[in-house]
Amino acid sequence: MIPTTLSAARIKQVVGVLVMCGLMALPPVFSTGVLAQEDVSESTVGSPASDPQAKEPAGVAVTVMPSGVQRFASGGWASLAVVGVNHTDQDVEEVVSVFVGDDPNLQFSTRFWLPARSKRQSWLPLAIPPSERIDGNRVDLSMIRIAESEGEESFTENVNQMPVSVRSLMLADNEINTGLFAGPLDLEGETRREATRERLNAVLNAGRDSVTMNPSDLPIVSFLSNFLPPTYGALDELDQVVIAGDQLQYDSDGVVAIRRWIRRGGRAWIMLDLTSQSLVNDLLGDDADFTVIDRTELNEFELQTTDPVRGTAGSTESWSSETPVAMLRVLTQADDVICRIDGWPVAFRKRVGDGDVLFTALGADGWIHSDQKVMAGLNQLAREFFEPKNQPQDLVAAMKPIVDDQIGYQIPSRSTAAFVLGVNALVILIGGVWWARQRRLERMAFLVPVSAIVTTLIMLAIGSSHATAIPSTVATSQVVQVQPATGEADVSTIRAVYSQQSGDLGLVSNHQVMTMPLENTGASQTHRVSLEDDGTSRWLGPGQPPGVVRHLVSDSSTTLQQPIRVRGTFDGQGFRGTLSGLDPQTCQDGLIVASPGPITAVTIDADASAGQVIAAASDRLPPGQFIPGSILTDQQRMRQDFYDAVLTSSEGHSLGQGPSLLVWTDPFELGVQFDNRFDQRGAALVSIPIQLERPAGGVEFRIPSSFIRTDAFWGAQGRTTLFSPRTGMWLAEMTKAAEAQLLFRFPDVVAPMTLQQVNVTMKINAPSRTFFVNALVDDQPTRVFQLDNATGVITFTIDRRDALRLHADGGLYLAFGVTESFEATERKANASDSGEAGDQVVDNATWQIDYVHLDAVAQINTSDLPPLDEASDTGKP
Repeated sequence: MIPTTLSAARIKQVVGVLVMCGLMALPPVFSTGVLAQEDVSESTVGSPASDPQAKEPAGVAVTVMPSGVQRFASGGWASLAVVGVNHTDQDVEEVVSVFVGDDPNLQFSTRFWLPARSKRQSWLPLAIPPSERIDGNRVDLSMIRIAESEGEESFTENVNQMPVSVRSLMLADNEINTGLFAGPLDLEGETRREATRERLNAVLNAGRDSVTMNPSDLPIVSFLSNFLPPTYGALDELDQVVIAGDQLQYDSDGVVAIRRWIRRGGRAWIMLDLTSQSLVNDLLGDDADFTVIDRTELNEFELQTTDPVRGTAGSTESWSSETPVAMLRVLTQADDVICRIDGWPVAFRKRVGDGDVLFTALGADGWIHSDQKVMAGLNQLAREFFEPKNQPQDLVAAMKPIVDDQIGYQIPSRSTAAFVLGVNALVILIGGVWWARQRRLERMAFLVPVSAIVTTLIMLAIGSSHATAIPSTVATSQVVQVQPATGEADVSTIRAVYSQQSGDLGLVSNHQVMTMPLENTGASQTHRVSLEDDGTSRWLGPGQPPGVVRHLVSDSSTTLQQPIRVRGTFDGQGFRGTLSGLDPQTCQDGLIVASPGPITAVTIDADASAGQVIAAASDRLPPGQFIPGSILTDQQRMRQDFYDAVLTSSEGHSLGQGPSLLVWTDPFELGVQFDNRFDQRGAALVSIPIQLERPAGGVEFRIPSSFIRTDAFWGAQGRTTLFSPRTGMWLAEMTKAAEAQLLFRFPDVVAPMTLQQVNVTMKINAPSRTFFVNALVDDQPTRVFQLDNATGVITFTIDRRDALRLHADGGLYLAFGVTESFEATERKANASDSGEAGDQVVDNATWQIDYVHLDAVAQINTSDLPPLDEASDTGKP
């Protein structure tokens, strides 16, 4: 426990004195120690004294300075470097604590060993308070050096004989920050390396300025170290990262940090002409799905840029220079190719988690003309790259009711009740047999009611003890997103903590997890997060108060000891696969999701050698339902509410970018420990991307609707606005006749295939109108279904083989339309007969489509029909 000598009140009083004394503004690097003349900067510490007669300094000095990104924003994280220099002949253990603002209730400290006659650097993460707790665009950072003696703590004075060192940090809340990693920093080729960095900065600034009305005043963050600070949230303040070299080739922790930062919404630009394939593979794993064929140099070329709206060929621009530019010829499976040269992709994008990775295979100089004019291709890249990073979905708020529901008394188990009732029956049986032998059965009239009363009292006592004694509990809820490309999992965790009596939490976390309180307790007691030399962190300070529920949250990543995979294919019923890496006995309430498509319920057969995952096409759930069945347990109702909050978000969700299995199981062990007095309980929702395998040839199979993506089709008049492929939503309350041309895209593993039939299920409300569906037959729209007064959920089948040929754009074309109302048609006919203008008739009757779901029956064989020819480039049917 922190002693009263370092209470929050005393620290706050000391800081107030410093403010009055005008000592708030200190240099960017501030030190504490016994030597006022000691300079402990990286460039001078340990260098020989200029005066050979000068006396060697004695003592210990500690310096704290910003590190890494070195930009600060409210509500984010920052990294601090802690450098200690020991000029003595004794090993020492140093403790340095920092806090932000004038409230020292939450401190971050590091404890590290400093050998004799040595210099050592440690690291410290720092949480910046949210904006509502900060006045203005500056915040004070205070540092104290703590000495321990006989279990007590006290201040150590700094070089100014003050107990607290204070400096001011400038906040940049509304800035978009870009970081640059280039070639390795070594002693060789320094001039060339600096020239490369200047050229890269010039190209990046030109691209950024071409798409921003007010170019940022803050320059690009150029990292000047081969190693990133190994602290939590070290890259939080960056929106984009440009990787143009192997600067991080030896920093495995830094590569992991960037990889996880991308998955949490970051945007990365990897220049393949300057970055080795090995570093890209280390960074992205199997997500680096491209192959380098060769390398060439060009003095001139034509750059073709894809139309960002239609996704078809757009502008073409010529480039020439006497100085050749490098180009890699690569092959990629990426769907989003932005620029090409002679058909070769030189700029393509891939979604990784909640973030995006942009790959370029053309040298930086190839994106600007010799007169420094920006190429159209670079303008298009910059338009989507220099944006704030994607904000991952907040899963904590949705999980909070789940953990709160687990704090409470426990219902007596069935075995307890069975034991009590069994004893009651045994007493009656023994008594009956004994008195029957003695021919005194009349005594049973006394034994039976007495035994019943005693049993009732016992049951009441057991129930009362459970109802009035809530055990000290840590309830855990997690969302685990498996990343098969790198063998990792991203874990969002919330814990509800309840204690019967006051006491220390005993909270210890490993180096991969930073556990923080969700609520601001507002207590005037100091809480300190202490980072130990072994990488663990522990909470010091007042313990958990009795009778209060508090919440702890963490956002971490872990390397899976055993891969978690779902692999399978399609059969006559739907999807069938195997689940490995999880105990199928613990898996419950499984779903297959693919945002924003429909959801299919899953059956997991735990009796199979490997968990059998079965999702029939008929198991599709209607919108708004996430767990099959009409009668749900309390636990399932909580899960239903969680799904409703997360999966129906208007901004989409990250739990199933492609088809993924969601399943509830036991919480993952992350190396977070609590005191032994706490009962541990909880559950984890695991999201596992599904790896599809090609179905067997000549066998009919069925593709559930969760595996079919619905896209808008580009027609001669553009594409429909009735349906949004991003959200899966239809426009509401339409009055005019309209038609939505859609393209249903199937998984790549089933191509080429022959469609046998498609089954459509949809919900529509179009009274007094005709609803129709058109398909392409010999390149012409052909009516394949129609229905008057379509209302409610309708189902129909399309089995015309000539209407089920796949379009050249890679999917099945179907157009869903609704005519004008019968009343409007009649009024127009009457107006025409009377010589009036029919276009003046107003149709006020509304119609609406709520959803359209489609599953398909197909077969792979040698007689598959070829796709339509390239006449579809215009999108005209």
